[in-house]
Amino acid sequence: MSLNLPQAKNKAQAKQLITSVPLTNTQMRLVGLLNDFAIHQAEYDPEVRQFPAKMVYKVNDELKLALVALLTTCSLLDPKRHGNEAQKFFEDQIKIVQDSDGHKVIDFGSIRPELVQQSFIPEVIDDWILYRDVNGDGIHALMDRKTYMQGLTTYARGGHPVYEFARFYRRFMEDKLAKKLQETQRVKEIALKSLTDQVIQHQLESGQSPQQLLEQIISDKTEQLFEDKKNQPLRLTKK
Repeated sequence: MSLNLPQAKNKAQAKQLITSVPLTNTQMRLVGLLNDFAIHQAEYDPEVRQFPAKMVYKVNDELKLALVALLTTCSLLDPKRHGNEAQKFFEDQIKIVQDSDGHKVIDFGSIRPELVQQSFIPEVIDDWILYRDVNGDGIHALMDRKTYMQGLTTYARGGHPVYEFARFYRRFMEDKLAKKLQETQRVKEIALKSLTDQVIQHQLESGQSPQQLLEQIISDKTEQLFEDKKNQPLRLTKK
């Protein structure tokens, strides 16, 4: 019996999702979200529209693409990643099988369980859906959202969807961490200047001459400004 598109969509719904790596209830809901998104994607696939019976195959293919993208992205951001943890490795390891009763099994093969568990990040999944949506604007939409319409000068678009997405996230995080480091350094410099001003004022009030302070600064001996003067003899303020 041939299927129409609504029937094919209903058949593609997973009644139960099973993963070879233990996941939390929240993570399993994210897997379900990705499966629902895969159905959305397959619904607009020209081949599925012509042959609705291919719906389940296309859904599983789209779901696998999402999982590979998440794992590749997480791997690129993981300093402890293994050398083989790249797109091809993940594609070879992940297997998705759905039986006639709607039970879907996702087998992650020999992929590190901790990497799988680290990859289900709601924000990244939401960004993948925005990027991948067949009715969306791809990398342009993702870039606009993540950079507040500012763009990312260090990023070059293009390539396979998995790496286009993963490379963007890598560049985005590099840029974000660099800006955070700059801001932290700026705050430290402001705090140090304020503290130095207070110490200099205290030194002047304690009797040290402006000439001595100036000599310390010029000779790069500013650490002497912060030395404990409590145990040193008191001196009268020069008049």
